[in-house]
Amino acid sequence: MQKSIKNIAFAGSGNVAWHLAQALKLQGFHISGIWSRDFSKAESLAKACNSVACAEVSGLCKGSDLIVIAAPDNAIGEIVSAIGNYEGLVVHTAGSVSLEVLKNSFEHSGVFYPLQTFSKEISVEINHVPFFIEASNRYDFETLMSVASKLSSKVYAADSNQRLLLHVAAVFAGNYSNLMYVIGNELLTNSNLPLEVLHPLISATANKAIVGNPLQTQTGPARRNDTVTIEKHLAALAALPEYAELYQLLANLISKKYK
Repeated sequence: MQKSIKNIAFAGSGNVAWHLAQALKLQGFHISGIWSRDFSKAESLAKACNSVACAEVSGLCKGSDLIVIAAPDNAIGEIVSAIGNYEGLVVHTAGSVSLEVLKNSFEHSGVFYPLQTFSKEISVEINHVPFFIEASNRYDFETLMSVASKLSSKVYAADSNQRLLLHVAAVFAGNYSNLMYVIGNELLTNSNLPLEVLHPLISATANKAIVGNPLQTQTGPARRNDTVTIEKHLAALAALPEYAELYQLLANLISKKYK
């Protein structure tokens, strides 16, 4: 029989905690406490979701059914130790951290991983965010699936190995593609051109990746094996050797993919 979750506490007050805590509150859950290394940030999030800020991690245990560790990967182990004895359910929200970090300390544990990029100042349609669930047993799994289903219609089971590869895919599709935007903006700035000229291209490329197959919609000089244009581009990047090296590496990967 799955456990009834009513009171949820958060260890962390960063981007993920900021969005999840408020989204859960909107779905009728009571946010029983917020802890953060920076107490003022815990207070800010607590105010936003009608909760209380806790000075110690162990304070999250009181009156909570579920503790969500929404903190950097390298801080999870320390937070687990600081929680101490706890009979409720404990989860983390990390893509690359195994469930084992919790299973060894708590009888009831799981992973509650939302696949999305979060920023406090940018709203997110949480009902469109995919959630990936793993748990130490079937009952905790059903409990977390139930909680996630209150937030989103896109809820999936994924073990730690699947989630790790999922996180790698997300880094390529999100973080690394964003770096390409950073580089594109820098090149435009250096050329005294407006940054917004790339926006239609970025939008169209992202849309094609969503509605079609990226393998089939790839375009550009490397896809066409246009070595003349590639050499011109590399020459234009001569003063930026790191970018030239990255350009060449990506061009080679694309060329090999379409041989």
